[in-house]
Amino acid sequence: MSELTHLSIGQSWLNPGDDDGTRTVVVDLGPEHPSSTGMLLADARLDGNLLREVRIQPGFNHRSVEKLFEVRDYRQILVLADRHDWQAPFTGELAVALACEQLMGLVAPTRAVWLRTLLAEHARISSHLAHLTFVAHRTDDLPLQADVRSQREQARRLLLAGTGNRVHPMMNRLGGLALDLTPALLVEFSAWASTASELATGITGRVVETGLGQGKAIIDGAMADQYGLGGPTAIAAGIYDDLRITGQYLAYPGLQQELTLPGGPFTPDAQGRFLVLCAQIHQSAAIIASCVERLRNIDGPVDTKLSKIIKIPDSSGHLEIEAPWGRAGITVVSRAERTPWRLALRTPSFVNVQALQAVLDGCPLEDADIAIASLGWTSGDLDK
Repeated sequence: MSELTHLSIGQSWLNPGDDDGTRTVVVDLGPEHPSSTGMLLADARLDGNLLREVRIQPGFNHRSVEKLFEVRDYRQILVLADRHDWQAPFTGELAVALACEQLMGLVAPTRAVWLRTLLAEHARISSHLAHLTFVAHRTDDLPLQADVRSQREQARRLLLAGTGNRVHPMMNRLGGLALDLTPALLVEFSAWASTASELATGITGRVVETGLGQGKAIIDGAMADQYGLGGPTAIAAGIYDDLRITGQYLAYPGLQQELTLPGGPFTPDAQGRFLVLCAQIHQSAAIIASCVERLRNIDGPVDTKLSKIIKIPDSSGHLEIEAPWGRAGITVVSRAERTPWRLALRTPSFVNVQALQAVLDGCPLEDADIAIASLGWTSGDLDK
């Protein structure tokens, strides 16, 4: 085997070569891929062109967020929860809000429930498009790259119009939402989702046409179960465990027809995972369209009036929702004070990167970018 090799995923902040005999290889997933921050490293040895003895090195973006939760009150923690997965920030704040509401016995108004569902699916499409930028980059499809960039920019503009923020919506409040969305803006959300669905059809065609990821980075059902993988990775492996169907939260019980996933059966390789992302964009677009239609006939408030100082009863609980890349779990422990005694996160990025170490072992160096891109993660969601 050759010398130790550092794989710098995204961009490198290491020296290209060192006196100790190591070298650095930059694995480029594209300028717009979530990995572009360069906050994940992997050490490996090369056996010919095959990666061996792979060891992932996360933690470079660790910010002690779980400790910070303990010194924030229950209004402030929602803003902090918005910060770890910046490809789907609404999902983080939603999960914490639902977990706290569960302990409080608090039920959000009906209109807020449907708006939360719409915004959760908007976040799912936005996240999937961010990870699918790799397809256009790897296949050198500049028109597709421009289309994806334009669609992601429009997603940010919709958030800005509805929440006042382009990236971090900070919309959730305990018992509902901070703001309502106007009927005209809801129509724009629906039109945007429809365009995203059309774009997903084009991405699907490009993946199939080029054979991108076919037969590479296999993750079968046994491996998905071993690592606790969910979301698109588990679906491609033949495990369809979607909490939007089984979890009975938000407005999903009334959207079971829309939750039927188009396409399939999918293959347990990188190509299959790319295709699941595209299929879920179609699925989310249908859900958003139905939410907009239902909201035409749902009036009323979107928030719940609470006292200035919020204390959750002495209790603990765990809640999981279906984040874009699988199960996002929140554990809350309260001692009936203004701040949580403990708030722990179980993020899909963390389990995906754990599996990445096994996936890369034996992978040809020239296919490392495909393997890595097919397992979604965001450095903030990984390192917390």
